[in-house]
Amino acid sequence: MNIDALREFIQTEILSDPEFVIEADQDLLLSETLNSLSVTLLIAHIETTCNVHIPPEDVTLENFSTLRSIETYIGSIAP
Repeated sequence: MNIDALREFIQTEILSDPEFVIEADQDLLLSETLNSLSVTLLIAHIETTCNVHIPPEDVTLENFSTLRSIETYIGSIAP
């Protein structure tokens, strides 16, 4: 899953605003773009779309703070 696919899912499914601008290195949590519920929705989407399992201990700021960090994390666990 790439940055554009992540961005599109967040814009349309979580924020319901396809015009909302999300930069690749924007901190999604500190900017309050995502909250704990939306991170849970995002994780469920990633697991379903990429056919992976994300263990709770991997849900960290390091792995889920930006689109770029999420993409990197997914690349490290995807088959």
